[in-house]
Amino acid sequence: MRESIQTILAVSVLTIAIWVWADLEQTAPPTEVQVPVRVTVPPDYIVRRLSPERVTVDFSGPKGEVQKLIASPEEMVCRFDLKEPQVKGNRLVLRARDGFHPWLARRVVATDVRSEHDGLVDGDVIVTLDRLIDVRVRVEPRVSGAVAAVATAQPAEVAARVAESEWKALPEAKRIAIAPLPVSSIPQSGQVEREVPLERRLGGADGIEATFDPPIVKVTARLESSLVTKSLGRFPIFIAAPPEMLNRYRIVFQPEAERYVDLEVQGPAPDLERLGAQDVRVQLVLTADDKPDPASWLPGKPVVVGLPPSVKLTKPLPTINFNLEKLGDKPPVP
Repeated sequence: MRESIQTILAVSVLTIAIWVWADLEQTAPPTEVQVPVRVTVPPDYIVRRLSPERVTVDFSGPKGEVQKLIASPEEMVCRFDLKEPQVKGNRLVLRARDGFHPWLARRVVATDVRSEHDGLVDGDVIVTLDRLIDVRVRVEPRVSGAVAAVATAQPAEVAARVAESEWKALPEAKRIAIAPLPVSSIPQSGQVEREVPLERRLGGADGIEATFDPPIVKVTARLESSLVTKSLGRFPIFIAAPPEMLNRYRIVFQPEAERYVDLEVQGPAPDLERLGAQDVRVQLVLTADDKPDPASWLPGKPVVVGLPPSVKLTKPLPTINFNLEKLGDKPPVP
């Protein structure tokens, strides 16, 4: 009896396995989807334009393999891996159908592939390439925040890797690598020496993209003028504290304590021109560690919020004496 039951169970399991296998192996109905086009090129080239960026494909194959393919976004692409011998000229016309060869490993076949160019449907992918070239460019230090009598870079020239067509169209005046040196304080010697990363575009923000070797240079500058000093005006001192503290305590200031401070700052002229009184706030910051002290006043140091890193106070803020009283206690006598 036991052997009969075991036989029946074994046959049932085998039958189910065969049924599942047959279901997955049966040919799935034709499927139509849009997939992205991916093109990899040799290291000395970049893809300037790809048309179209997506193609429509009809495909069929074993149901199980089709399900796995659809569930794998990294495989659901029209992929071209171009080698050096295939790259001839700056414009290639590729057969979109060739981009689905990796699917054959899953026994999935692209039965029809369509792409659209300016409203016309065909089966091609057009790739516009640009060759990368190596050139030598001069390094130009640009000092901001102070006037530099002399500024030099070491090395004075670097190798730049750029797209050939963009290089040919770039004016001679922009064929330079810019080393920006922002100055926030001037040492007594009047000389600044710093390692500076080069900007990623030749000749400024509207130049062409480039990669440099080396990407960092050493800039040495002898400065002529100091930073600019500016008065921002008179500011009230605000309290910044955790809500639970404000719910429990009243902030009491020493009667002669000043509740306003005058702010004078120093920094590079361009940064000060952009800085307004509305950008700045003076705060006395309290924390949960601050406790009432019946015997004496608590010293507090206000801080200024909103100043750029390049702008500093010309003098420190004064200490503000305060204390904490529990809400509900009798307020202090004016």
